[in-house]
Amino acid sequence: MNSFIKALYADLLHRIDVVVADIKGLTHHQDIKDRFIDDTLNHFSIIRAELQNALDTGILEIEAFAGNNIFRFNRVHREFKAIHSYRYLAIKNYKDPEIFFYQLITQIYKEHRINALPPIVSTISNHDYYYWAVPYFEIIALPSGEEHSLLNLPDMYHEIGHLLHSMFGGKSCELSAITIDKHFAREIVRVIDEGTASHFQAILEEAKYLWDVSWLEEFTCDLVGTYMTGAAYAWTNLKLLSTGHGSTKIFEHSISHPADEARMRIIILMLDKLGLSDDKNKVEAAWRVFLKDTEVFRPSNYQLLYPQKLLQQIVDEFYVFYQNADLASHPELVKKGTNSISILLNDAWIMAQTDAAKYYAYEINSINGLRVQFGLSKI
Repeated sequence: MNSFIKALYADLLHRIDVVVADIKGLTHHQDIKDRFIDDTLNHFSIIRAELQNALDTGILEIEAFAGNNIFRFNRVHREFKAIHSYRYLAIKNYKDPEIFFYQLITQIYKEHRINALPPIVSTISNHDYYYWAVPYFEIIALPSGEEHSLLNLPDMYHEIGHLLHSMFGGKSCELSAITIDKHFAREIVRVIDEGTASHFQAILEEAKYLWDVSWLEEFTCDLVGTYMTGAAYAWTNLKLLSTGHGSTKIFEHSISHPADEARMRIIILMLDKLGLSDDKNKVEAAWRVFLKDTEVFRPSNYQLLYPQKLLQQIVDEFYVFYQNADLASHPELVKKGTNSISILLNDAWIMAQTDAAKYYAYEINSINGLRVQFGLSKI
């Protein structure tokens, strides 16, 4: 068994050395050269040192420690895979689309006064996983080809929301988190007292847990997207929800995400909070039409999971927090009368809905205009 375990350690050491050598042998773009490369190499160096130390000290030779040695290997292997997936692949893939997106997100951070280094944006995702972010590794991932499109880009602001949530330690919803926890605790007591615990207690306990571990953060990221881009985020969200039209899909939740129906509701509440009444009315009208063919699939216990009063409290707390944090909202940028990425995205949605025949040329011209602005060649 000890020989087998040593082989595992030796194999992982070699894998690390191959990846590190590859990174050092590449010519890196200035966007990632100074901070992203050194930090990635340091991550690899730390886990490599632990593996090498285990081999050098002879602890892998001791049969009594075999279980611990396998546990250590599994942990370090997970760390290696994470760095490989979220850093190494992004470095290997850093080409023209990534250069464009880094310039784009740098501009977004500047326009909205986000006082932090922008993350790396990489096209290492796919259309099943869509957009995602890993704040710890300072990365946002998009599917390949997104650099040619505008109508999905408001969702990048949702991913920025995850970085802001991490940066501020969840402070934009800390009071709401307490209220939500107390709400579901009371609801659990209520169904027990009413004798309906067999029907509802497990549902409420799961909801209480999921609100805490993931749902509340996802809602706040939807609010970031809406706060920063207004109606554009709402239309992009409705675009994604269209795949669930006429089905149960929009009422379903997962461990990582609340139901799409509730997410659309909180987006509409934020449009109202921002004073974007016309946009809110247009989005809400389209949403009502969407629901006509879908409402029949709403589960009977669905209203227990996402009370409107909790969604409104999240919106209210979020708005006050980010106003105090001096995060520029979409209405503020509109009021300034200067061009911004959020205004461009709203204009794209307006054009796509009012003159679909001309949208293709409009989109190409808009993207090329950005590329020229960023000092990049046209596509």
